[in-house]
Amino acid sequence: MVLPPYLADMLDSTGVAGEIRFSQKSDLTQTGSFADYYLVVKGDHLLALTREGVVFSLPLSDLGEVRIVELLGGALLVASRRTGGEIRLVKYSKTMIPEFGVYCRVLNDLREGRVPRLPESDGRVVCPRCGNPLPERGANCPACINFFSVFRRLLGLLGGYRQRLLVLVAATFLGVAAQIGPPYLTKEITDEVILAGDIQRLPWLIGAMAICAFLYFIARYVQSYLSSWLSARLISDLRTRLHAHLQRLNLGYFSRREAGELVSRVMHDTQELQHFLIDGLPYLFVNLIAFFAIAGVLLVLDWRLAVVVFLPVPVLILGVRWIWSGLHGLFMKEGNRWATLHNVLGESMRGLRAVKAAAQEDERSHNFGSLNQSIFGIVVRIDRAYAAFSEGTYLVMSLAVTLVWFLAASRITGLADREGLSLGDLTAYVGYMWMFYGPLQWFTVIANWMNYAFAAAERIFAVLDAEAEVYDPPSPLRVSRFRGRVEFRDVRFSYERGKEIIRGIKLDLSPGDMVGLVGRSGAGKSTIINLLCRFFDVDSGEIRIDDMPIRQMRLVDLRRQIGMVMQEPFLFRASILENISYGFPDTPFEQVVRAAKAAHAHDFIIDKEFAYDTLVGEGGVTLSGGERQRLAIARAILHDPPILILDEATSSVDSETEKAIQDAIAELIQNRTVIAIAHRLATLRNANRLVVVEDGRIVESGTHADLVAGGGIYANLVKTQIELSRLRGTINPGVEEE
Repeated sequence: MVLPPYLADMLDSTGVAGEIRFSQKSDLTQTGSFADYYLVVKGDHLLALTREGVVFSLPLSDLGEVRIVELLGGALLVASRRTGGEIRLVKYSKTMIPEFGVYCRVLNDLREGRVPRLPESDGRVVCPRCGNPLPERGANCPACINFFSVFRRLLGLLGGYRQRLLVLVAATFLGVAAQIGPPYLTKEITDEVILAGDIQRLPWLIGAMAICAFLYFIARYVQSYLSSWLSARLISDLRTRLHAHLQRLNLGYFSRREAGELVSRVMHDTQELQHFLIDGLPYLFVNLIAFFAIAGVLLVLDWRLAVVVFLPVPVLILGVRWIWSGLHGLFMKEGNRWATLHNVLGESMRGLRAVKAAAQEDERSHNFGSLNQSIFGIVVRIDRAYAAFSEGTYLVMSLAVTLVWFLAASRITGLADREGLSLGDLTAYVGYMWMFYGPLQWFTVIANWMNYAFAAAERIFAVLDAEAEVYDPPSPLRVSRFRGRVEFRDVRFSYERGKEIIRGIKLDLSPGDMVGLVGRSGAGKSTIINLLCRFFDVDSGEIRIDDMPIRQMRLVDLRRQIGMVMQEPFLFRASILENISYGFPDTPFEQVVRAAKAAHAHDFIIDKEFAYDTLVGEGGVTLSGGERQRLAIARAILHDPPILILDEATSSVDSETEKAIQDAIAELIQNRTVIAIAHRLATLRNANRLVVVEDGRIVESGTHADLVAGGGIYANLVKTQIELSRLRGTINPGVEEE
């Protein structure tokens, strides 16, 4: 970041040599008061500065480990000193946690001689325009939505349908022209036929009115059909695009959002947008054209009366501006509440057994009802504001109409100058006046729809703007079948910027190795697997397979050669055959059966009513946990990957089934690299090496016998499990010890 000039001068006066390498501003001082506080790395020194002066300056060589101490509503950056003791480097509020999380890693990299690698910024926390807090880092400000930019993006989605769009525009202009004709023809009938007695012109004028009606009908039909088609097409394309984009986002995006929120974006928000595009946008487009066309006609007929007619227009413009700015926050809030309501509803359905088991049906219903009631309150506030504005606009327009009648009637009856105003002019003028005021009044309703629609569009575009995974790097490596050599080279990773979960992992796996990852929950075992599959990218360091960096591979080439059996396998709402062959739908049936037999799943499959054609419910709800696990293992066996990952692959099966699956796995691991995670250490009996992970680091590595003899963390885990097995055997005699 760029330092203020006074700080640059202050740094120069310290006498510390070198360039400014890193700097970060905190919003709190060491005492906790709000003020600018800077932590700067200059040359080989770390300095802290405020407007009053330098707080401290110390060489980086004096720094020990830098760590984060979390507080209520903020945190501290604390460093141990090689000369002894600790020093508080900086205090910061909750909004600065990601920035100083990164700074903590930078300082640790510098003191250990590593080149710091800065992750991409998470974006701003406040709007640079209005200063309001953003819904999330890097998001667009709900109060500063640019109507025209959103509208241009929506029109951009119709780029492939330009011909239909041009026909729609032409039909709109034709309809407006046909709509403007009848009042003028009424003027001619009044002045030339009724008052002047020229009856011969009547058939022509009546015929012209009929032609206008016919053209208006054709134009409106074409307009209605095309606007409905285009809006439905746009929404359909948008939903498809949203779903496709969600499939390509990295897992970090979903870890910060509920599934119900994303379902709301795809379904509810697109429905709001479609409502406006079908009903509101065509009405707005037609009447904007008619508005200016009729205004021109009114000026031509009588400019003095036109000035009176135009009086309500500024009131409407100012009112719509007030509505847009004043109520937009409520529209965004309503959209967010809808997303939360979807989350609660989905959670109620998925967790129905837990709700019933705890007898919390009434409490759950109350929570849903309260949230639903809050949406009702927001809708009432919005509609009340619109009703007041709409009726106020109608009052102003009615007063203008009254004034027009007074001025026009007085001129015709001789109370004022009659020049240029006939009875036909007045008849036409009144007709055009109501054609002008009708759309004007309904513009407030359209503004209401537009607020809903563009708030929804902004939320949709926020999803579409989220950065997708890089499936194809600029110059991808050509990858054949892996041999199976895997290397982790000083890998570091954090789910949240700066909060490291993996801290310098170094691990080598030769082709054919079976390595067991052991450690307490939260130690980082599953994260290692996620990084190998590139569900997340490392912050620093490198992962290589067969001496090729995985970041330079196409994702499809990488992931198709890694088989996974997860602790909670997911099955799709499809047949058992389709679930086993998922990803390889053209696999011959015989190979599917062979894989099922290897996973000891064939017997229970043929016991089903429709065998391999049995439909599996969503998530595999019609199967037991052990059955789901065996189908997942069969899927991995069928894919025949050179690298296999087993993440608690036997956690959901009984002892007899576990033994059978272990026998199948013993055959499966031949000539392939296997990484297995298990809390029950007996399931790792086939591993030729065990790696103990603790707090994101590898702390022990070796065979079972070596680690037990070492008396470290692994030995304590084995001892604990043996004691638990004996306890279970005491409570349930006959239970086999692990």
